[in-house]
Parts: sequence; structure tokens; C-alpha cells
Amino acid sequence: MTITAIWRYPVKSMAGESVRSTELTRMGLVGDRVVQVYDRRDRMVTARTFPRLLRLHATLGNDGEPLVDGLPWRSHEVAQLVEAAVGPGARLERFDGPERFDILPLLVCTDGAVSMFGRDVRRLRPNLMIGGV
Repeated sequence: MTITAIWRYPVKSMAGESVRSTELTRMGLVGDRVVQVYDRRDRMVTARTFPRLLRLHATLGNDGEPLVDGLPWRSHEVAQLVEAAVGPGARLERFDGPERFDILPLLVCTDGAVSMFGRDVRRLRPNLMIGGV
């Protein structure tokens, strides 16, 4: 078995980035899902309800802070992109606690499971892909 891909999603529910290496801690991959999207009612929202969030691409900058489409996540331009995807009053907030994950801080998929799933693996948003299983 080998690790065939490592993915990190600095902003929950946005497209993520493939990385060659990263640090793994008790809280998952460093920089994974550290910023979340909230609607005008202060509820965290995801791409399940607002699929246009997946059109935005989040990466981790050299300073460890997330970028959205190459822009700092706290910028006015990114705020406009988030509102366009979710609606007026939507915003990004940083939260590093364990509650930022749906279930566990690391999602591992195998090539066999993905084959049985029969859909684009990106829908699952895995952190680690294991091949040769």
C-alpha cells in the first residue's frame, strides 16, 4: 500500500489543494478546515447546501494563513466571493477547534473504496488516498 495523494482544505467546503507533504497532528493535517463559512444567521454552512462554494479554491499561504483564489481570506474581495456563493451577510471565520470537522479530523480513502463508490472522489473530500488496497 502507498499514499497516492494528500489533500488539505484550508476553508471548509471550498476546493482544496493537493500537497506533497504536511504535518499530521491529533487534530488532522495542519491547516485543514481552519476557516469556515457562516450565513447571515450565524450558522455554519457547507457546500452541501451551497455548492457554489466548491468553485472557490482555498490554499495555505507561506505564512500559514488560508488564501481563497490566491487572495487573503480576510480580504474584501474574498468577502464578496463568499457572499456571491452563499448570499448577503455570509462571511468567513477562523476556528481551530475539533468541532470544525463533521466527524473525525482525518478522512482516509482507499482506491478500492473509491472504486466501489463509483463517483468522483473529490465529492468525499478525503485527506489521504491510499493505493494498492
